[in-house]
Amino acid sequence: MGIPCKTAAGHAELASQDCRLSKRHRVLLLLVDGERSLQEVVRLGRQVGVPRSYIDELFALGLIVIGPPVAQAISEFAAFGSDDAPAQPGAVSDTIGLGGPMGNTELAQLDAQDATLAQARVAVLQVLRASAPVTGMVTMIRVRRVRSRAELRALLPEVQARLSRSRPLVEARQLMQRVESLLAVR
Repeated sequence: MGIPCKTAAGHAELASQDCRLSKRHRVLLLLVDGERSLQEVVRLGRQVGVPRSYIDELFALGLIVIGPPVAQAISEFAAFGSDDAPAQPGAVSDTIGLGGPMGNTELAQLDAQDATLAQARVAVLQVLRASAPVTGMVTMIRVRRVRSRAELRALLPEVQARLSRSRPLVEARQLMQRVESLLAVR
């Protein structure tokens, strides 16, 4: 079974004084110690009210990776279960916004329903990951959680603000125009 491990970006996030992740994401990231199995990390997270889909988001952000053997770990992770963890009394609420966390299964279903939204989401995530991997973390989570074209359009000013800090303004505008043209296609 593979073991989830923090990447350099994961270690940097925990060392940073800026709280770019929600408390639930940070708790789950702290549970990833390179010794616990993925199943154990998810189980411990559920005990404190953190849904399994939060670990999907940590993987998507590149904050954690699965150590070898990858194929076996991925199949065990996929078979582990759904996000039906009961909320714990006094559990910390999600501060990221734009709806709740979304597991890979729900994300795949949404992407199958609207391939253009999926293409726009992937384009934005790739550019954010390349240009603002740490400062754009919360924005990446929000982009990953969008469930409609309108929600993604509403996030575009935030995405552009993140990109304009790390990329030339012309490149950021070009990406925004590309994403807006994808979202306009029906």
